[in-house]
Amino acid sequence: MEATTNGHRVLTHMIQKLKKNNSYKSKNYEMTTVASSSISTGYLDGKQVKRIIFYLRGVGCSWCKLDYGGCSMCGHFHGTTKGDLMPEGAHLQQFKTEYAKYDFKEFPIVCIYNAGSLLSREEIRDYDFAEILKIIDADANIKHIIVESRPEFVTESAMQVMSSLLKSTSVEIGIGLESGSEIVRDLCINKGFSFGDYVKAAEVVKKYNFKLLTYITVKPLFLTINESIADVVESLKKLKHLADVVSLEPTSIQKWTLVDYFYSQGIYRIPSGWILKDIIEEIKDDLNDFGFELRIGGFEFYPTPQLYVSNCYRCNGDLYNAINVFNVNKSIDEMLRLKCECVKTYEMEKYNEQSLNTNSSLHARVSEIIADKLLSSYLK
Repeated sequence: MEATTNGHRVLTHMIQKLKKNNSYKSKNYEMTTVASSSISTGYLDGKQVKRIIFYLRGVGCSWCKLDYGGCSMCGHFHGTTKGDLMPEGAHLQQFKTEYAKYDFKEFPIVCIYNAGSLLSREEIRDYDFAEILKIIDADANIKHIIVESRPEFVTESAMQVMSSLLKSTSVEIGIGLESGSEIVRDLCINKGFSFGDYVKAAEVVKKYNFKLLTYITVKPLFLTINESIADVVESLKKLKHLADVVSLEPTSIQKWTLVDYFYSQGIYRIPSGWILKDIIEEIKDDLNDFGFELRIGGFEFYPTPQLYVSNCYRCNGDLYNAINVFNVNKSIDEMLRLKCECVKTYEMEKYNEQSLNTNSSLHARVSEIIADKLLSSYLK
């Protein structure tokens, strides 16, 4: 299983230029200090708990470092060393220093992220990875660890290492599938792997009795609101009894990404919270049949996004409360009770999108958007 790039597409050349432009900017990072750590809400055995998220200073996602690689909405690369190698022991020192700051009696879940794939030996050395796992397993207060990886790094050997070193800690492995649709994952996200690749990784995760966390993007670049709702619903159906946990991830705005560029040009609009209500409305009768726990995420990234999913100042509090209630006890009542005048703007946006895009294939629509942008000044 190898990641495949597409150097014949305008969009991937745009991603490449955005990466290169930002790669010349400051790289003055302290390699033995984490990028960040934070306290957040987590969910363990059906209960809301506190968790610590460690954002190790990474060398950069293996996919993003490839020419024409990198996902359209992901700005994680710009919080890394952008390819500069880490000396052996650097990641271990990062973790040990930050780990010492917390009393884990209050934090049974630890998330270790590196702005890429923690299971890739190109991104973190064997020694560092193993020693970090040993520290975690030796702490009786830590009950659960969550890491993230692309599917090509979810290998038998990686699972064997985790299984042998984590004797008393349960494991959850997150994979960003983003969409069950091959065309959406390829054209709108530029993910570089197929659904079949994801399924193979899922089978390896299950073989070792680890939990599989899967991320699904809400409102990817170039999809209308209604198309995104349909894409999420179909993606969830494809994951039935395959994933253990699925997190819906509304697209956020991170600097130096393709999404950020199209947002800055007034072409892309960040998802409104009302799309989450519509999705829940669509799937409410199937929630108990999916065979996985459904969550709503999209708020915790490094570097921190400029904009998140939101509605308006009058009802944002109700929206975020509804998300929290759903994540804690899976009640959809608060979400379905959301009401505000700003829903009219959302409904108008849906109507306008459909009137503009109903006759276009996705490939044709993307070409038209790019052509319109290139010719806009000339045709005035």
